[in-house]
Amino acid sequence: MKINFSQKAYQRLEALAEYIYQQSESKKTTVVYVKKLRQYITQTLSHFPQAGRPSEELAPNTRKLVYQGFSIIYRISDEGIEILTIYRENLY
Repeated sequence: MKINFSQKAYQRLEALAEYIYQQSESKKTTVVYVKKLRQYITQTLSHFPQAGRPSEELAPNTRKLVYQGFSIIYRISDEGIEILTIYRENLY
């Protein structure tokens, strides 16, 4: 199944990379983490599109997949899977 990242999801990945770099001050750590996140999303959803739980918190007919404190909101359609956004969960 084809997986596409929306423009907003790409922007959120860039913001996530900036956040990780600020926390770690390591370009290598940042690149590795973002790469692992993208791999997790694509591998999980290509094999198990329904892996995320149903969630309409941001848009109708969406699902939410969680990876190490980050939520991935996506929608399944006949054309494939669209990653709508990625955001950090509150850690309270």
